[in-house]
Amino acid sequence: MATLTSPLRGVGTWLKAGLDRRRHRDELLERLVEEMRRANTLRQHTLFLDQLDRAIADPDLAAALSTLPDLSVRERRLMLWANREYAVLLLAHRVGTFCWDELIGHLRVLCTNEVFKDYWRRTVEHRRSLPDGSLDARACAVMDGMMEELESDPDEWWVVGRDLEPEGDPRDGEAPC
Repeated sequence: MATLTSPLRGVGTWLKAGLDRRRHRDELLERLVEEMRRANTLRQHTLFLDQLDRAIADPDLAAALSTLPDLSVRERRLMLWANREYAVLLLAHRVGTFCWDELIGHLRVLCTNEVFKDYWRRTVEHRRSLPDGSLDARACAVMDGMMEELESDPDEWWVVGRDLEPEGDPRDGEAPC
């Protein structure tokens, strides 16, 4: 007795293989897009940090870049440097060098610096324009809380911010620490 074979035999395997290839291609494309976003973020921050470095070295450029009024040349340089340090820490989190908990740990140490405390106090109005839910807004909310905690108990600096969690996903899709 002869066995009849369907002309569709093997089509399912062929379709599955095609879907697997397509899924693999889509995953690679997603990773490429993410790497491009990361590279663009790094490039933008590099340009920003270069501008800050030039402004810190040149009082005329510092005056053009700074938005804080009534600062001496020295104070302006210190405020720009404090801004630079804060930006570097946020960048490290954005590109995955630090998870959220590590970012908060580094910011906690930064909060103990008197120059940074002055910078934070002077730039409170600047932070009001941050979009709700953005990484910057969430980090600033936690920083505000840490600064308040430090005012009430500066001897316990290593624990400030432990109970302060921002709204939304603080890791922006990252793996936990």
